This record gives sequence, C-alpha cells and structure tokens, in this order.
Amino acid sequence: MEANIAKSPVTLYVVPNCPLCTSAREWLSANSIAYSELDIANDFGALRRMYKLTGQRFVPVFEVSGRALVRPTNAELANLLL
Repeated sequence: MEANIAKSPVTLYVVPNCPLCTSAREWLSANSIAYSELDIANDFGALRRMYKLTGQRFVPVFEVSGRALVRPTNAELANLLL
C-alpha cells in the first residue's frame, strides 16, 4: 500500500526515522488500509493540526473521521479500523 493516497480515510502523523512510525506503516500495509501520511517534523501546519487534535506531540497518531489515537496498540487499531 502506498502512502499519500488522495482522500484516504486514515491520516498517519509521523516523524522521520521513528521506529514506532515504521511499525504503524507496516501494520496499515499488512491490513491493506489506505492512508495518507503527514510528516510533522517538516510540515508545521501538520504539527499544528495534530496538536489541535490531540493536545500533545507524540507520534505516531492515527486520525480517522476526526478521532485520533496516539501510539495505539494493535488491538486498538483493529477495533477502530477493521
């Protein structure tokens, strides 16, 4: 699955070289879930959007329909996305 798919229902907020972010991408790909990705380290607007949504700066953050999960477990992701 390729990141940055237009109009994807899942937005993944990440930073470069983040092992948790890599795991998040792998989980989404393994479950055939389309997603768009925002790099908060290089996109201040994305950082502001994530902070407004969550009130914190930890990644990865999964956003679906205005709902956000911060560093969710695989079980939490499955509950939300599968």
